[in-house]
Amino acid sequence: MSSPVTPPNRRLTLPSNPTSPSNASFSYRITVGNKVSEDTLKACAELFSSNYGIWGDEASKISSFTKAGQKVKMTGARLRAQCLSHPENTVLVTCHLQVDPSESERPKLCGHAFASMWNYGENKIGWVTQLVVDEAVRQRYVATQLLQTLKVHAPFSRINIVGLVSSHPAACNALAKYAAADLKDVDLDFIRAHAKGILQSSPISYLNDAQLRGTLFEDVCRNGSISSVFTQFYVDHAEPLRVLSHYQNKGQWCLGELADGHEFLAIFPIVPVSPISPIRLQAS
Repeated sequence: MSSPVTPPNRRLTLPSNPTSPSNASFSYRITVGNKVSEDTLKACAELFSSNYGIWGDEASKISSFTKAGQKVKMTGARLRAQCLSHPENTVLVTCHLQVDPSESERPKLCGHAFASMWNYGENKIGWVTQLVVDEAVRQRYVATQLLQTLKVHAPFSRINIVGLVSSHPAACNALAKYAAADLKDVDLDFIRAHAKGILQSSPISYLNDAQLRGTLFEDVCRNGSISSVFTQFYVDHAEPLRVLSHYQNKGQWCLGELADGHEFLAIFPIVPVSPISPIRLQAS
């Protein structure tokens, strides 16, 4: 059994909401897993299918139905199986965009984050299982605020380790902000020491079987990976690699390169926080 992790000695702060043009505004809502409706799951699946990305050149390795260049699709049923298999320990944060409050048009779903919780020895893990933002509102801190909103959920406020597996550097950056950390100075020794135990203790099946890759976990690694998981999810990496190059050029990256079929593994120790009730946040 793992001993309690000593959290970093720093305070966590919530960023202010980004300024939106005109009368447009973002609103965030957190919903506990057993209250996520089928309509909400369908909307999240549609957002994923429209914005997650396209299959890469090696997509045929997955199945005969995954073809390079086609959009990666999601259904409500598959989303429930992957992200809501343990609803009592899962939360969903959604972001809606209201273009003009004076109009009757309903707010549009433009981002969501699923997160699950479990125990790792005497520690409490918070794991982001899916993070999706509409391409039209990216670079507006939506991903960052989706994760920050998790702190409103009382059980999630007791988390002292957070993590995710993602092919997108921006998702890793949003998690780093949640942990009041910096991607150029990630505690790699912490990841090396705890990654295997955290993933094996997860109630999420695909994490249990995760194949750790990179110099943190392999004696010989020649593809430049440092902290990665071989997920065999052959999504096209063109857009994530452009973002990765941006972080690398600014000296703000230390998780290594992104190889085909791999995703970055980011894990941070954090300081548990008291639940908060910011303006315009609704709990259900």
